[in-house]
Amino acid sequence: EPVYKAVMYARLEACDTEEELEQLEIVDQLLLDLKKKQRDTWNREKLEVIIGAALEGPTLLDEVLSDMRDSRALDDGLVDFLEALTKQAASNEASAAEPVNKPKKKKPAAVEGEEAPPEEKGEPLLVTMLKIIKDRVVAEIRTRDKPYVRMLAVLLRIDDAEERQALLRSTVLTEEAADMFESFTLDGIQYMEQHRADWLADERVEKMKGVAREVAAFRAKLHKMRSGSVDPQVDGEKAGKPEKAAGK
Repeated sequence: EPVYKAVMYARLEACDTEEELEQLEIVDQLLLDLKKKQRDTWNREKLEVIIGAALEGPTLLDEVLSDMRDSRALDDGLVDFLEALTKQAASNEASAAEPVNKPKKKKPAAVEGEEAPPEEKGEPLLVTMLKIIKDRVVAEIRTRDKPYVRMLAVLLRIDDAEERQALLRSTVLTEEAADMFESFTLDGIQYMEQHRADWLADERVEKMKGVAREVAAFRAKLHKMRSGSVDPQVDGEKAGKPEKAAGK
């Protein structure tokens, strides 16, 4: 992009006649259209990968988004593409659902205190899905360089509890850090429970709850360590082992 702009500005300064300027404008428009088509193609391929991962399950979706985030494949261009696609899908659905000269039927109101489902709000499932993907992409971009996001993603991939404990011991070094990470995880659980869609399984939420419980237990252990009542290296080994008899 910077190279393209630099070249076009140089060509603009070199234009001596009105005819050269008109030709440059034509070339500029053709190149911009070509660039847009290329970006749309790349973004469509990214979207296909994301949807394919979501259909396989939340674990694969997390892995794919994590990899795309780390490789900088998630960017503002993809967000703009998703916004445009969402508007187009909503417009298409609205046009298809509105027969000519047919009066609109009054839709039933949602139960008081409950949010109306997408269909009752006039929002098709495709539009809802695209919005959720866009929100998730935006969240990944905003939290790209935040360590808690990376650590939670790694913990969710580890099935062995001892491996998770080892990771916590090596990365969460203070009670304050454990408290902040626990709060971050609980906020994530609350968000997922409020915004998850039917096509996303509950497996990820349950895993996050398990991680939150483990972090809470680890935080309590760190508190005991700070008060001097436990040795962090042997505390786990002592659990379940009988005490030796006095004098032996």
